[in-house]
Amino acid sequence: MDYDKVVQLELPAEHKYLNIVSACIGAMMERIENVSQPEITTYNIQLAVQEACTNIVRHAYKGQSGGRIEVTMTLEDKQRFIIDLADAGKSFVLPKDIDINLNEPNIHGYGLFLMHQLLDEVDYKSDQNNNYWHLVKNLQ
Repeated sequence: MDYDKVVQLELPAEHKYLNIVSACIGAMMERIENVSQPEITTYNIQLAVQEACTNIVRHAYKGQSGGRIEVTMTLEDKQRFIIDLADAGKSFVLPKDIDINLNEPNIHGYGLFLMHQLLDEVDYKSDQNNNYWHLVKNLQ
């Protein structure tokens, strides 16, 4: 049986709306049985997606009003949680090396590292008009 469930949101690119994405992730995860450590898994997905969305607000749109974030969340046959994010803000070049030196602490710069630690796939691409994040957490 095909179990793909898709939820789509379009939000203003403002920090005060990002909790809606986290709430939606939590609600979708509640509908899945047999996930190892469901609370931790849910929190990790929420944290990684929150970090990606925060980077969109802070860096792609640089706090400008009027920006939008398109969010598509897919539960793929109860095996994978896929989150696709799209925005029309400024693009950037994804660094090849995202490792950080914990002996030289910084206030910022941990987001990509954190996303890669918490998720199974983190992909970014851009075209002339949009930026796209493809985030995946394997659930089984």
